Amino acid sequence: MIDPDGFGLGATQAGRGSGMGIYDREYVRDGRGGGGFGGGGGPARRLSGWSFNTWLIAINVAVFVLQALVLRSYQSSWTGLTGDWLFQWGHFSTRLGFGALEVWRLVTFQFLHGGIVHLAFNMIGLYFFGGLVEQYLGKKRYAAFYLMCGLCGGLLYLLLNLVGYVGVPLPGALDVHPRTPLIGASAGVFGVIVACAFIAPNTVVQLLFPPIPLKMKTFAYGYVALAAANLIFNWSGNQGGDAAHLGGAIAGFFFIRRPHLLREFFDVFGNSSKPKARPGPRAGQRKRKTPDEAEVDRVLDKVQREGLHSLTSAEKKILQRATDDRRG
Repeated sequence: MIDPDGFGLGATQAGRGSGMGIYDREYVRDGRGGGGFGGGGGPARRLSGWSFNTWLIAINVAVFVLQALVLRSYQSSWTGLTGDWLFQWGHFSTRLGFGALEVWRLVTFQFLHGGIVHLAFNMIGLYFFGGLVEQYLGKKRYAAFYLMCGLCGGLLYLLLNLVGYVGVPLPGALDVHPRTPLIGASAGVFGVIVACAFIAPNTVVQLLFPPIPLKMKTFAYGYVALAAANLIFNWSGNQGGDAAHLGGAIAGFFFIRRPHLLREFFDVFGNSSKPKARPGPRAGQRKRKTPDEAEVDRVLDKVQREGLHSLTSAEKKILQRATDDRRG
């Protein structure tokens, strides 16, 4: 089984690179930001305030628990593999995703994992790095970005498997059976890490093994180079996983520099380019905000919708003034 594994990283150190300093600001820590785990209020309000990154982690963990504790495994005559029904209908393979045109598998394989260690490493990566990318892109574009990275990881695996199957002597070609399953969130996580290298290249990452500090750009691109070497020389015995890693990294490198391409990703459900009407005040909320407060809220709403990169220099100054005022 192809099992795209995680990575041996530690935690990001406090103190980031040369960005706006948005993570030091109070209005990001109040629950509006992209990487937190919700704010105060009742359970429903806390859930509605979760970032997409938090939902990603929760869904991946929930799927793993469901598979481990509830669902029973069986051998499918269609896939020829043993596993529960989520695995049978969710994993990606060249035979099913391409040969049988079951294209949904390019998304569903991203939420399946082969073991607790595989899950843990990927979720640790999302926990430490996903919030930064979501804060930069905004919730909707981050969702599109993450899913596109995973999808491109599956497509590169498919391409290299087809090349290897027909016998083309290309470095990195996958000489594995077309039914070999691909699972894991690693492609999306690789895209997130590469995006962090663009957003905050000088942020320091403290590795656990070996215990050394590295700049984000050094860590990210070094890790991608290791995945490429593993793919070509098969040092790890997990060429399929490394193909997905590399595909996710390439997509992350491309889309973080062109976030406008992610705008229409979810337009199958509606036109995302139309501005949404702002809700009117509820009963008991008649207190009017000062123009300065209203302007800060407008800019924060824009950050949540479109990400930090969308702000003009004037809007960045508004946030800086708000921060300075709150700090006295």
